[in-house]
Amino acid sequence: MRLSIGPAERLAICLRYLATGDSYRTIAFSYRVGHATVAVIVKEVAGAIWTALVEETMPVPQTEDWRAIAAGFQERWNFPNCVGAIDGKHVVIQAPANSGSLYFNYKCTHSLVLLAVVDAQYLFRVVDVGGFGRSSDGGSLRNSAFGESLRDGSLQLPPDTVIPGAERLGLLPHVFVGDEAFPLLDNLLCPFPGRQLTRERRLFNYRLSRARKTIGRSSRTPVVPVVAESSDEAPTLRDAPMMGSNNATHQSSQLRETFCSYLNEEGVVSWQHKVV
Repeated sequence: MRLSIGPAERLAICLRYLATGDSYRTIAFSYRVGHATVAVIVKEVAGAIWTALVEETMPVPQTEDWRAIAAGFQERWNFPNCVGAIDGKHVVIQAPANSGSLYFNYKCTHSLVLLAVVDAQYLFRVVDVGGFGRSSDGGSLRNSAFGESLRDGSLQLPPDTVIPGAERLGLLPHVFVGDEAFPLLDNLLCPFPGRQLTRERRLFNYRLSRARKTIGRSSRTPVVPVVAESSDEAPTLRDAPMMGSNNATHQSSQLRETFCSYLNEEGVVSWQHKVV
């Protein structure tokens, strides 16, 4: 009679995979278990780890959490009303069977997209995994649960506030900052496009990029490649993403101009003119 695999060994197998990225076959040989058994164990144990620890290690931010994040960006990065830096990272996978070009990305590999929001201290506050590799960062945001919450206003962001010393600007919303791959939204700022920009717009782009350093440094953390070794172990397919326009609204464009005005006047820092 074959003995069942105990919880300690199941956890060890899963952690070995997550820490090293070894193939299921290599791990199966090391632990003297079947290749298919390793696939099942990794899926079940990883799911159990997430379920048990997600509320403790990555709870959904509430209004006071967003407010504290904004204070951190103001203090550390001199960017007001910022509740997080957002970016996407491609995690290489072996393409699932019959997936066509869904996971084929611009680097000519197959991948899933990891979408993340980071605070002023480089800590991940929101993650969304599973976007198709062919999607841009903006497309991944549009089709993610986080993006849906951002659009429908259910993120519980703090109410609009007046930036101290800039009362002339009136009430301003709390915003996320992203790069040019993201669309300009009412709560998401991205750089001014183009090369022939005014000095004021170049300064805004610099200050925005400076605030985004947090996500840039956090996303350099190595990510274990995901290898789907059979169709049974392949990532679960989402519905095909809806393609939509990335055209900014007048309101979001005006919001970027307002932040640009603030960062060039009331929010100016002494050294910014030396770097642009």
